[in-house]
Order: sequence, then structure tokens, then C-alpha cells
Amino acid sequence: MNIDLKQYIISVLHFEMNLLSEEINGDAVDLLCSEYSIDKKDLSAENIKKRYTEIASGQISSSTLQESIMETETEKLPEPPSEISLKVDVEKPKAIDKVEATMVKNVPGKAIVIPNAKVNEIYSASIPLMENGLNGIIIKKIEGLDTLGLKFNFETNQISGFPVISGEHLLSMEYKHATESENRPSLFRNLSIYINPDPRSLWTEHEPDPNSIFPKSHTANSEFTYQDKKVVGASKRGRSHAKDAKFRDDHYEIAIDNVSDWMLIAVSDGAGSAKYSREGSKIFCQTILSEVFSTDNRKHLESAENIIETEDFDSKEREIKNHFYYVIGNSIIKGFREVEEAAKLNNAVVKDFACTILVSLVKKINGKWFIAGFWVGDGGIGVYLEDKDPIILGNPDSGEFSGQTRFITMPEILNNAEDLFNRIKMAYVQEFKALALMTDGISDAWFHTDSNLFKKEKWDELWLEMKKSQASDFEFSSIELLEWLDFWVKGEYDDRTIVLLS
Repeated sequence: MNIDLKQYIISVLHFEMNLLSEEINGDAVDLLCSEYSIDKKDLSAENIKKRYTEIASGQISSSTLQESIMETETEKLPEPPSEISLKVDVEKPKAIDKVEATMVKNVPGKAIVIPNAKVNEIYSASIPLMENGLNGIIIKKIEGLDTLGLKFNFETNQISGFPVISGEHLLSMEYKHATESENRPSLFRNLSIYINPDPRSLWTEHEPDPNSIFPKSHTANSEFTYQDKKVVGASKRGRSHAKDAKFRDDHYEIAIDNVSDWMLIAVSDGAGSAKYSREGSKIFCQTILSEVFSTDNRKHLESAENIIETEDFDSKEREIKNHFYYVIGNSIIKGFREVEEAAKLNNAVVKDFACTILVSLVKKINGKWFIAGFWVGDGGIGVYLEDKDPIILGNPDSGEFSGQTRFITMPEILNNAEDLFNRIKMAYVQEFKALALMTDGISDAWFHTDSNLFKKEKWDELWLEMKKSQASDFEFSSIELLEWLDFWVKGEYDDRTIVLLS
């Protein structure tokens, strides 16, 4: 096929750059590409323009045309295009190939599955070589571990570390058989590991409606010195409430009476099913605090103290408890009346304010500690001792069905004098490590069952974990205790409140 060289150059320039306005045959380019086996996409207008000058001046012959046209290098970086036609079909960008080159090579064959891991949880596992027919091999390298926060121990053949990226991951294991020489090419096999996400990362926090009635802060903490001990309190909104944009339902109050020097601790857990329970817990705690140290109740406290000082505690236990029956009972009744009033003002019913209650009255008398407790609902009050079983000042109110409990807002509790009286428990001890009042957000997470609440070893575990969170070995900080309340126990996401005297 004979093609006029000048006509070809004009055609290409017109085709590539639209520089000439002459009427030409556009098929000339296709004919030339066919004649010289040139791929049209490899044509460079800049190069052709240069070669046109050389051909016209006789510097290059037509026999070198194909080689000239195929040159693609330029002396300088060309200017970026002013526009890009979206109609042009483009091949896969080279950048993608570079990304793939850094990834683990997928070796043909079934990947070896190694045990699952979990993000931010210590991991250690052996590769199941025997089960996959790889007895007697020497592992030379495992690619892909570093980015996952893992490493391989060549001595133990174990993968270990703290995984940092969740999901399913492919690793490449380079190995050889122990009987083969070092000169033999390496063999490869893929490993597959699934890393579960850290459940904590799946929880989200949301703010309640700012226009809601009875707003409450998400946390609370306080601390006081009492006698030769320190009392600290901390309360934190649970993950479930944070996720559902709800307020904290728990509440606590601590008070030391300047007149009698008795200390009161009140802790309450609002029922999650009651829409105003956060206010119910607050009302009961604050009302009990104000009523316990009223003039009439101070007289009962004074009488009880006189008996403890001058009489044998064991022989006068009933008489002492009578005084606390009036002190605590009157305060509870007053709290119930306050809740009734709040319900009327807000077109609600008492049940909407349902909550539990834990109350403790403490004083050092005759060099020993007297502690009275009153308990309705779940959670717990316990006196943690150095080398004896704990003294539990009450019994958990586990309802008829699992997950049920009783609430101080239930009229039948206040109307049953015998039940009310029997709920008052007392202890008179020389010394103790801690008095603790806690809602079920803590007791369920650490004791799990009602019976475990009476076991010393369970209290030892709780005490050790709380102490780990404290900078001082000698006393607790309420701020550090509040931070500790963020501990993780699977399935336990309720509000958490604890008050410690230690």
C-alpha cells in the first residue's frame, strides 16, 4: 500500500492537534497504522510534529518512519490537558497496580484459618499446620502481620500481639520443608484471620432532649473526711442510657450531721422502665438526707447511741433497731409523699418515679464502728473486712422472675411494718476495710449472682480492681473512682454508682 508521507503527517496533525484546516482523508491514519502495525494510542502528536520537520528537511528517511513514530519520550513534562473527554475508554490506572503490589499476594489454594482475635485484646495463637498437612516445615516469613498489630515468634511458631484493625484479613506465609536445601525456592500459603471489633467502639453517646423535664448530669462525684476515714462517691451514666440518649437514673447523697456527728449515705437506682425514675431516685435520697437529721429523728439517734455506749450490743439489738426503724421509716415515708406530690404536678403516677433505695447510718462509738443499713431492691450494702467474710446489710430483692426487683415506691413495702423492720440490718465492728453501697450496675457486673455477694473472694477481686485505679495506696480519689466506673464487662451497661467509706 502506497501512502503519501506528507499526506500522512498532515492527517495525524489534524487528527491529534487540529492544527491544520486542510481538507484531508481521515482514513489515512488508520491505513498507516495498519500498514506499519502501529497502535493508534501510541501515536504522539508532539513527536510526529518533530519528525515532520526532520522528514521535510531530509534528516530522516521514510524507512525509519515506524521507529520515529513509536518514540514516546519527551524532553519536558507536558502541560496538563485543559479538558478530558468522558467518552474515551481508558485502561485500569497504573496506580491501582501499585496498590495491589503492596498487598498480600493471594496464593492459589485454600487459606489456612487461624483462630479469631479481637481488637485491643491480647492475642496468642498457633498456626494449625498439622491439620493442614504442613508437618515439618520451617516458616521463613509472614507478611501482613505488622499492620494488624501482630507479630510472629519463630521459636514458638505463634502469632501474638494486640490486634488493632477489625475485619477479615489475608496473610502470606513463606515457608520451606525442613528436608529441602536453602537453595530451593520458597513455598507460599495464605493464612486467614478474622479480628472481631472492640465492642466498646460500637457504643455511641447521645445527649438527651435538652427540653426534657428533670434533667440530670451524666456523672457525679464527691469526697469527705469522716473520723479517721475517707468517704468517696461516684456515679456515671451507663452505656445503654448514653446510646439511647437518656439521662442517668442513679443518684446518691452523703451527709455528715454537725450536731450528732452521724454520717448518712443514701444510694438509689431509678427503674429503667419508669420515665421519671431519675427524679424518683433524687427525691428519695435528698428527702431521706434531710429527714434523718430532723429534730425528732436526732432524738432517736441519740437514744440508740446511748444504748450502744452503755449496754451490751447483742442483748439490746432489738431495742437499738426500734430507734432506727423510726429514723429510717419516717424518712422513707416522707420520701414517698414527696414523690406523690411530684407525680401530681407532672400529670404522672408514683410508678413513673420507681426506684430502689440503699441507706446506711454510720458512727464511731466507744472506739468501734456502728453501721446500720436499710435496703430495698437490687444492688448491695456490704462491710468488707480484712480477713473475714463480708457483712452484708440486707438481702437483694430478686423478683418472681429473672431481672425483676422491688422498688421503694411500692406501697406494700411501706404498709408492712414487719417487712420494713426486718430490712434494717446492723453491724458493730472494731475495724473494717470498706463500707460499700452500690447499685446493680456494679454488683451485677462483679458478683453476677446474689450468693456471690456473700463471698469474700469476690469482694477481694472487686477491691483489687478498684485499688488499681487509684494513684494513692492509702486513700481513694472520687475522680479516679469515677474513671474506674467506665470498666468493661460484657452485657453490663447500666448506670453505675458506688459510695465507699474506707
